[in-house]
Amino acid sequence: MDQTLPLHPVAMQSQRLRRVLFAILAGGGAHTLLCWIALQLDFFRGGQVLFYSLFAGLWAGHLLFILFMLVGLNRRLSEPSMIMPLMVWSTTGLLVTALVVDQVRLCIMLIFFAIVQMGVLQASLRQFLALAGYCVLGYAVVLGIVCVYWPEVVDVRGEWIQWGLFSVMVLAAMLVASEISTIRFQLGRRNQQLGQIVERIHDMAVKDELTGFYRRRHAMELLSKACGQSARGAYQLGVVYLDLDHFKKTNDQYGHRMGDLVLQRFADVTQRHLTNQDFAARLGGEEFMLVLPVSDPEEARNLVEGILMGMRSQRFKDAPGLVVTVSGGLAMLNHGETPAQLIRRADQALYRAKETGRDRLIVGEKE
Repeated sequence: MDQTLPLHPVAMQSQRLRRVLFAILAGGGAHTLLCWIALQLDFFRGGQVLFYSLFAGLWAGHLLFILFMLVGLNRRLSEPSMIMPLMVWSTTGLLVTALVVDQVRLCIMLIFFAIVQMGVLQASLRQFLALAGYCVLGYAVVLGIVCVYWPEVVDVRGEWIQWGLFSVMVLAAMLVASEISTIRFQLGRRNQQLGQIVERIHDMAVKDELTGFYRRRHAMELLSKACGQSARGAYQLGVVYLDLDHFKKTNDQYGHRMGDLVLQRFADVTQRHLTNQDFAARLGGEEFMLVLPVSDPEEARNLVEGILMGMRSQRFKDAPGLVVTVSGGLAMLNHGETPAQLIRRADQALYRAKETGRDRLIVGEKE
């Protein structure tokens, strides 16, 4: 039975959408405001018609990003946050507007550093370098076009000096991004190691080291939850008590090392028969409990019979004459029954299986 509780996909999607909305409203808003000021100062070639047409297209692109996330299509992408596509689109918007403004072109391009901040904790160093190259080369192309077609409105030497200054600033920003990327990688690796340690500690607390089955206390907590779900009609619930026959004799005759091997072999056989919804627990020594959410009692019975048959067929290289059998008691949860009552009936059924010859499964009677 899977006990992991991953972050809900709806919460993750909502978090991504909030980040994109903030980035678009903050970055896009600053870009629009700066260009509007340029328009008022008569630094925007093409006038109001070009301004409103251009920014209608840019904001339509922003809205497409938002709509794409609202309908959940971004979940199909390898990068659901869509940070890199959004940074490329925003940088393209800067380059387009840099082509049609005068005097404040460098101010427009400086918004690029705000765009970079959107992905500083998510984009890789390679992505940052590609974006920086695109922006710097794109800026150079813009200046080349302006110098060819509108040389009278620019100070060519001054513009290229500004481009050089901008390129140096971008290089410095990429060095900082490199350091952040390295630190983020190291933190990610340490967090992964810490997660593995925490998982290991958790497993040691709730699982038996030899068999990998749950310990008694944790198993009883899970059983209580399973009984509650079964009572609400989610499934029928079977509890099985299993005991390795004459296990003490095996230890005495072949040694405790062989006894541990028998327990591990039993755990392997059992795990092959359990589904993701089932779980097993080691109650102590050679005694085990299975909790089986099933559709009907026959499904539970067939599963346990498969385990018993699997153990009969096991052979051990260092003990050729050793044959291990298992006795079991199965009880299905009745309406209104408590976990303690269910366990008692399974234990009573196991006791009858031992009394009547072992190596068999007895189904407990209803109370």
